[in-house]
Amino acid sequence: MNEYLDISCALYSNSLTLFIGTGFSKYLTNGKAPSWLELMVQCTQIVDVDNKLLEELFVFDSTGKVTNCKYELSICAQILELEYKKYKKDIKKQVTEIIDLLINDGTIDKGKLSSLQSFFSKYPSINIITTNYDTLFSEHIIPFTSRVIIEGSVIPRINAGQNIYHIHGCISKPESLILTMNDYYKFQNKNNYFSRKFNTLLQETTVVILGYSLGDFNLNTILNEARSSKTDTFRKTDIYYITRDSVPELLSKFYETSYGIKVINHETIDRFFSNTEDYFAEAAGIISNAGNLKEIIKGTAIYNDDFLKLKVSLTYILLQASSIGIDNNDEKFLKTLISILKKKIEFTSIAGAWEQYEHLADWLIEISMNIQIKGVCIENEFCEIVHYSLTNSTRTRKLGYSWMAYRIWNERWTEMKLENQHFLQQFVKENTWPFGNDIETIYKNNP
Repeated sequence: MNEYLDISCALYSNSLTLFIGTGFSKYLTNGKAPSWLELMVQCTQIVDVDNKLLEELFVFDSTGKVTNCKYELSICAQILELEYKKYKKDIKKQVTEIIDLLINDGTIDKGKLSSLQSFFSKYPSINIITTNYDTLFSEHIIPFTSRVIIEGSVIPRINAGQNIYHIHGCISKPESLILTMNDYYKFQNKNNYFSRKFNTLLQETTVVILGYSLGDFNLNTILNEARSSKTDTFRKTDIYYITRDSVPELLSKFYETSYGIKVINHETIDRFFSNTEDYFAEAAGIISNAGNLKEIIKGTAIYNDDFLKLKVSLTYILLQASSIGIDNNDEKFLKTLISILKKKIEFTSIAGAWEQYEHLADWLIEISMNIQIKGVCIENEFCEIVHYSLTNSTRTRKLGYSWMAYRIWNERWTEMKLENQHFLQQFVKENTWPFGNDIETIYKNNP
């Protein structure tokens, strides 16, 4: 399933949330915005008259550059808060001054800003959640339509404009900043408006994470709590992580399994917005025709053959199902999927229709990524179709069999739910297959 098509569908249906981290501010200021580590170093330098505190708190490389903190950064902030109090200073006001100095009209990239202003003016329904303290969104990107929400401040009563949730506070109200270990403890253990609203957005919208590190402890804690209570739908994931780097496959698998996060590698922030907009028209077509699926399920309409012969048609159907709130246990929809798979089998009997065997293998895996096969109402019929697909597959080029379908099963086996991998492995063991097709090798290659 195309990730950007999914994200664009959420954008069209007013259910897209952007979760913004420090990397976003660095992108818009070409690196001038401070990371949390850089912020703590600058705060330290202001009260460290003899450089002893710097040496006690931070790790330096051979050139004298700070590379890390010796403690977790919220603990570092707690220590610094005590130092500031010695000098009758307020560290949160100091943080505000530093951010004001580094993020302003003079440091913001005008070209990048103009592009973002254009995007958000076209799509004003996007929810924005940020742990950043700065006011980039409210004062620069969407200054006239922003609806800023900060813990401890009066929530705007007028339900108009684009919501910006500063869940860790904002420099427009320095006392709201979640900075120290004590601040974080109170934040994480307080059942406030923010925690409830954030959880609701994570449950009900597609979330795109921009400008974060996957190693961020607070990010992982929040996403884990949301994942544990999320209802399964026919989307593979509702959370996407955008990174310009390359996350190792093993780590990507971990985050997808543990938190439901799909990692999109080698993607810059500007390309993310560009790609999302590129798929918007196609997404609009899918969502606007979602009503057709209801008629299909009721049996008062059918998909035409030309549509079902397309490989992408299942993607469209699953996106439509997700957009109208069909969950993974909907028996009527599951039976609809079986009828569509059986139709695909019919297409394989047409002379020269080898690509239909490939589509069938892809579709079976796609469905196995979303539902647990064992114990559902379509278990037996689904297994019969899997048997048909594998029976007509072969590892090497062999007359009358699809070696491409075999390749799809082999390469995408581990994309299925782990329960389905175990279930279908047992299914393969318990059945017989054409001699020399090496069906058992598929699961043996993917332990």
